[in-house]
Formats: sequence, structure tokens, C-alpha cells
Amino acid sequence: MRFNIADRRIQYTGQYQPRILEKDFVVGFNHRHRMIFRNYDIHLEGGEILPLTERINNQSNLGALRNRQLRESVILAAGLSAIAVALHGRASLNNTPKELITRELTNELKRANDRTAAQVMAEVLQYTTETFPVGEEILIESAITEGVRAKPGKEPGGNPTIAVGALFGKKEHRTRYGLPMPKNVTLLSMGSDVIDGTTKSVKGLHSSLTALFLTESGVKRHLPDVYVQRWMAGVNFEEFNPREASLTDAAEIIINAYGLSSPDRLSAFFLDRKRHHPAMDILNKAGISTPMDNDADLFPSLVLGLDNLHYPDGRRLLSMIGEIGGSAEWAVGVLPLVWRGGQAIGMLTSQSALTREDISGEELWKSRFHFTEEEFILIQDARFEQKPYFTIGDILEQPFAGGVAAYGSLTDNYYLPFMEGVQIDKNNARMTVNVLVINSMGVMENWRLTFAANSNLKNTAQHMQCPKDFCVDLSGNDLERKIGEYLADEQSAKRYRIFFNNEYYPAMIPIRDKLVMLNGVIDSLIQRGALNQKDREIIDITRKLAADWFVGYD
Repeated sequence: MRFNIADRRIQYTGQYQPRILEKDFVVGFNHRHRMIFRNYDIHLEGGEILPLTERINNQSNLGALRNRQLRESVILAAGLSAIAVALHGRASLNNTPKELITRELTNELKRANDRTAAQVMAEVLQYTTETFPVGEEILIESAITEGVRAKPGKEPGGNPTIAVGALFGKKEHRTRYGLPMPKNVTLLSMGSDVIDGTTKSVKGLHSSLTALFLTESGVKRHLPDVYVQRWMAGVNFEEFNPREASLTDAAEIIINAYGLSSPDRLSAFFLDRKRHHPAMDILNKAGISTPMDNDADLFPSLVLGLDNLHYPDGRRLLSMIGEIGGSAEWAVGVLPLVWRGGQAIGMLTSQSALTREDISGEELWKSRFHFTEEEFILIQDARFEQKPYFTIGDILEQPFAGGVAAYGSLTDNYYLPFMEGVQIDKNNARMTVNVLVINSMGVMENWRLTFAANSNLKNTAQHMQCPKDFCVDLSGNDLERKIGEYLADEQSAKRYRIFFNNEYYPAMIPIRDKLVMLNGVIDSLIQRGALNQKDREIIDITRKLAADWFVGYD
């Protein structure tokens, strides 16, 4: 009834009939994205697209995402960021002898992978939005992200990421954000988890990925970066209040929605955490199987109820019932699930209670709603105090507005077995990545793309590195000289600004393309280990050399 998905591998029983990308398509693709490819010294060599479901939901069209270049840029943002991490940090922890591995080292390597993925993902979006002509211009705002919260005793928080409020578009539009925008500029919202399964990424384990979506919908409420309890399925089910329904009540609702003959046909996914063991016990007793994984609970939500996926016992991956994970993972996974015809409910929980290591699983489960005063303020600020649960319709103004989501497979995926991790062919300077793509019409495809380095793989890898990687070993005049080199060139200055935004967002307030740095916050981030003195030196030199980026200090 309870098993790890790595021990009982899911099987894909559908037909594998991909469409090979024709030469004309490849030529056009390279032309449309030439600015991106020039930056990384690569080109698309070939690929294939595997349709997984072509069922249209009849509730949406692609809207602004009809623009092929924009739509493909989402795929590239996921795919190239996965390639970048594969080149620089995949399985990086495995290079350290076991006796020397510490939590601090693991977190440092995880942050490095987040940093690399966020850098390339942001660059792809920025370079793309700069190329659109008048009448097709786009401004993207990051509205949902992961990595901000601290995990007491585990992670200091403030991980490199594409922060809430980050903007991608032409400078004249970024500087007008918050003011009336010209009608020819389309505003898009973005959600991302630059790496889902970061621990897996540094250990080289299965099913880690890059993830993002773009949608024309505005965002009603900001979803705090805290833990969310979730109920979801690959079929639409009756909305219910989890506060008034037991786990078995919720299971019954989902069983009826699927039209299953009995509970023993239902499965409910969980992360293998002791906080989940009481819930799994209840569901197992009711005859419901509970497949589980050690890390990363975003991707399972994407494939819930998907035909042709079966475990060895014949059951399909159908639901989550009471599982608890990050809020960004909930949103970035739920929107495509809803596009596919599924449904999801979420409820904010107490992260401070759930991260305690000194109490049992039973106590963790019972204390999941024991909010601190600070947590309750977050809930009130997000306007969830009157309605304890929410759906994607409570977060987005129009869930079925035009949109596209993409997920780059960094390591071999155990939910869709044909989604192999990034393959690096060093001898021939080739890089192959699988990207799962779901759009707002409900169409689901796997894009398998092979890129070739124009000169050599080493050069491409260097272009995919974050500027910070070239600064951390320098100090004093050498560091100032290096930062000055970045700022002296327009293109490298853009890359440096992206790094600066992704790295130091917890200590700055963006104001129409300008920044206010918060000195007191920098001190507290250093004190808790999220930043260090090298970061302070980088910030101080950047303030000195790029004074026009900043508008004042605290």
C-alpha cells in the first residue's frame, strides 16, 4: 500500500510516436531565437515533439502566447536552464567524500544550482522580450516563486531565485511599471520554481527539474512562500472545505469524480516526511495506496490522472490527499493541472510547526495549523483569513487566460519514463534536453531538443555561468576590476544585473527599475547564513560602480 516510486517504477503504456522537427522548422527556430543562441554560442540541431494528450478544454485560447517566439521562449527558459545546471552543478555533491559532507556544504551547492538555473531562465525571458516590435511588446512580472522562506535548522532561506516583482521587458516599460501602460504592451504574470528537487539535483537523483509558467491572467492574491496542504486530482471534483472534511471524506469525493469502483483503485501521492505518516496510515487503512518520493512534489501534480501511466499493480497516479509542500510548487503545478481538466484545493499551514524535528509525526500532523503570530499576519495579508482554503481561481483572476507552462528534465524522470535527464555529449559538443509543455488549452507535449555548441562546449558552459561564479574568489581591487568589466559592456551588464536581482532580492526594494538596498536586512541575512561577507563586498562595490541603479539607502 505504501511504496517509494523509485522502487516500483511507473510505466508508460501509450504509443511513442513523436513528430520529428523538420529542417524548415529548425531553421526558423534558430532565426527566431538567434539573440538567445548568440549569447550562449549554440544552435538548435534537431528534435522531436511527443503528443501526450491533445484534448482541448474549450475554455481557453493561447492569447498573447499565440506568438510563436514567446511561446517557444518559455520552453527554452526551462530547457536551457536545465542544461546550464547539468553543465555546472548536477550531482556536484557526489564529488565530495561522504565523511566531509555537511548540511552547510549541501546547502551551498543547492544554492549554486538555484543560482545557475535562475540566471539562465531570467536571461532567456529578458532577451526575448527585448526583441518584440511595437504592437507585440510584452512585460512579464514574476508573481509566484520559491526559495524565499527559511527552513529552521535546515536552510537559511533567501535562495537565489527569480523573485516576486522581477520584471522582464524593454527598459522603457520596466520603468513605467505601476503607471498606466501603453495599450500595445501586454502584461503577463509568471510563476516559477527554478529547480524543483534541488537536493536531488546536487545528488544526481531522479526527477529534478526546472519549472515556470506564463499567463495573461493577473494575480488576485499573493501566495506566501510557506507550506500548503493540498488536495488535487486529474479530474474536476466538487469543491469542499478541508476543515470540515476528513481525509477519507476527501478521498470519497475524488473516487466519485473519477468514477472508480472502489477505494482500492485510488492512489494518493506524498512526500516521504514523518508529518505525512499519520495521513498515509489513515488512507492505507481505507485501501488507498500511497506512492511516495523523497523530494520534489511539483511534477506529480502535472501528470495526475494521465492515461497510459500505471504502477506495477495496475493503479494509476491519481491524486494528492492532504499532502503538504511548498506554495510555489502548488501553484506552478496546479495551473497546468487545471488546464488539463483537473482540480486542486490548497490550505496554508504553519511552517514553523512543521519544520520542528523534536516531535513525532503524529504531533507534527496535529500541529500543522498552529500558526505563530507572524504566520497569521501573512495569512491576513494574503486575505485568506475568511476562507481557509483556496483554489487556483482564488489566486489568479482568469485561470484560463492564455498561458504556457514548461518543465525541463534535469535528471531522469520517474513519472514520465521517456523524459531522460539532460544528456551532455562532450565529444561532439551536443546537449539534449526533454521539456514537458502544457498550454492553457490543455494540450500536453514532450519536446526533446538537441543543441550544438558553435565553437566548443567549454565556451558555451562559460556563457551559461552566473557572473557571481567569477567573483567569489576575488577581493579588493581585483573584485572591483572584475565587476567593472561586467558593467562596462551593455550585454554583460544586463547579465550582472540579473544576477544581482536574483541573489540579493531579500535585501532590496525594486522601484521602477531602480533599487533601494536595505542595510539592516543585509546584516540579518549574513547573521543567519543566507549571505556572507563576500556578498557584502559585492554589494558595496556594485553600489559604487553602478550608482545609477540605486535610489537611496536605509
